[in-house]
Amino acid sequence: MVKSLVFQGQASGKLFLFLVSGSNQLDLAKAAALTGEPLERADPRQIRDETGFAIGGVAPIGHLIAIPAFADKTLLDFDRVWAAAGAHDAVFAAEPHAMVKAAQAVVATLAA
Repeated sequence: MVKSLVFQGQASGKLFLFLVSGSNQLDLAKAAALTGEPLERADPRQIRDETGFAIGGVAPIGHLIAIPAFADKTLLDFDRVWAAAGAHDAVFAAEPHAMVKAAQAVVATLAA
């Protein structure tokens, strides 16, 4: 399972998407180093307004606006991953490399 985690830059207010395996936890310091600014939890209303998805159903692709995305490299170890498909009770299967490419995500070490 892919967790789509959305954080907000403390300085810019910009949203950032982090794709992490369900068995891993996002290392916020590593994530902040990639974005170039400290991060904080994004406001749920802002997430919905800018992505089109509510928390719990944020998909890795198909956002209303372009959001910088980062994918943990461990996702590429799987043959198939499952990710949110826009609702809390909807998922889709994907080949990880294809999902990362579609999300235009930068692959990095994000797991704690």
